Amino acid sequence: MKYYEWEAEVTEAVAEAMAISHSDASGIVEAQPFYMQQSWGKGMDAQQTATKILSAAKAE
Repeated sequence: MKYYEWEAEVTEAVAEAMAISHSDASGIVEAQPFYMQQSWGKGMDAQQTATKILSAAKAE
């Protein structure tokens, strides 16, 4: 899987979890570059990454 495909899956998972639009979810994902890079480097799947991003977004 390529990074952009994985990133799209993360965005979709965030959109579904929060019941928001894809564009809103994209903004949330783009605001968490550290977690995206860390998760990609660790080989985490999209759902695990979405969970991590949602936790980080709620903490802010």
